[in-house]
Amino acid sequence: MEIRIIFPRILLMVATVFAGVGGLRDVEIRAPLAVPPGSSATLTCKYDLEGDPLYTVKWYKGRQEFFRYVPKELPHTRVFPLPGVNVDISASGPTKVVLRDVQKALSGRYRCEVSADAPNFHTKVVSTNMHVIHNLEGEPRILLEKLRYSVGDTLKGNCTAPPSSPPANITWVVNGHKSLPKSIRHIIWRNGFDEDSKSMTIADLEFEVDVNVVPGSGGKLEVRCIADVFQAYATETKVVLSEERPRLASVLGSRDSSLGSLNTWSSCLLMLPVAALVSR
Repeated sequence: MEIRIIFPRILLMVATVFAGVGGLRDVEIRAPLAVPPGSSATLTCKYDLEGDPLYTVKWYKGRQEFFRYVPKELPHTRVFPLPGVNVDISASGPTKVVLRDVQKALSGRYRCEVSADAPNFHTKVVSTNMHVIHNLEGEPRILLEKLRYSVGDTLKGNCTAPPSSPPANITWVVNGHKSLPKSIRHIIWRNGFDEDSKSMTIADLEFEVDVNVVPGSGGKLEVRCIADVFQAYATETKVVLSEERPRLASVLGSRDSSLGSLNTWSSCLLMLPVAALVSR
């Protein structure tokens, strides 16, 4: 008797679990990695309900909800007050929310919570980061100890990236070879018209020039400084150096060959008197 009662219950539980697996899935959130202050930002949330009706889509910044979409309610959309958040209701809906006039305070983590309606009532949450950053204003500046080089030299200099918030990353590239900065410094920069402080990045370079870097005799050496913020905004400057003096490998090789021939003839001349004495 107990087996006949419990067994149907077990089957019901298993059926419910597997029915749930076939419901809401493939929930994916996308947001721009970085946007400049004052611009608009579109955050999307894609999902597959697999035939289940949609119950709600909720958007959060951190732990605070700021937008909700409920298809069974009129109006379908609701906005919750959150300092700095300005939702474009006409452009927002079940799969996206559009923020207008974003400011630096809106940098942070955003979550999308999707819930399916009966019979499964599944809920999934996904999240991503968005940064509100100042674009780089201008190009980096390169200063080198000298503008001519020789193989074996250690190339020294520095690169200063324009002010930005957050500070820019700097990458050195010498004839296609990346070089890690020897040191990096950040200098806070502020003007009277900008409420947000920015920082300049200064990166030092020490790079040993060897034959693998230089393409050939009389070759040019291209030094590039690339400044980027979150790999979203990038700018660069390059300087081309000339070789200080031609390499003498081919000349020395000819000279060595000439010396070898001269030594051979000298040996032959020395052997002539010896041969004459032997013949006597």
